[in-house]
Amino acid sequence: MYINMKPSKELVKRLVKETLEQKYTKAAASWGDLIDELSKEIKKPIVLDDAGNYNVCECEPYHISIRPIVHGICDVQAFKDYSDRTKKLFRTFDEVKKFVKEYLESKDLNYVDAALQKSVDNAKDKQGGTSADKQEDMEHMVDFKDNYKVIKNIKAEPMNKEIDNPTEPMQVVGKFIKASEYKSVTPKHTPPTLPKALQKLVVKYTKNGKKKKK
Repeated sequence: MYINMKPSKELVKRLVKETLEQKYTKAAASWGDLIDELSKEIKKPIVLDDAGNYNVCECEPYHISIRPIVHGICDVQAFKDYSDRTKKLFRTFDEVKKFVKEYLESKDLNYVDAALQKSVDNAKDKQGGTSADKQEDMEHMVDFKDNYKVIKNIKAEPMNKEIDNPTEPMQVVGKFIKASEYKSVTPKHTPPTLPKALQKLVVKYTKNGKKKKK
């Protein structure tokens, strides 16, 4: 039995028409035109790699990669110092252009440098060692030993002495005192006593447990 496998003219026309409709779109500009426009605005070359991504070159320490999704829509990934990654998905090309420009102009530190800078700032003496010497800082101080009496005139030691500055020469070490050389201080403690009216009610016993005779 013979079957005619030759396609008809109507089928061929329909396939050609569908192919042309898929190939030619009503886009205002091609991907190449959009990338060239972005390259001129940021004044840096943009190269297409084998994976189909457009990479912005000559922008150290920044690394930006644009991946087309559909016409006018793309994903963008950006790295700084190969550490912090910023990813924008399914954005219009105008949004991508704005992001790329702002990212290249950003002076923000990456995560590692920002954490180091924060640690350095926290280690600095933000008071400068002078606030303890100012009279206005002492106006509301109280004396806890004198029934919380307000003290308006108090001489406080400075927070930072000039001799302790790292720019000053090292101090001469004096005589070392051993722990055995320290004299024990006898604590000044007076045992509590009962009033005379209550002392009569106390029964005193000897070591053997018998009542002590008065």
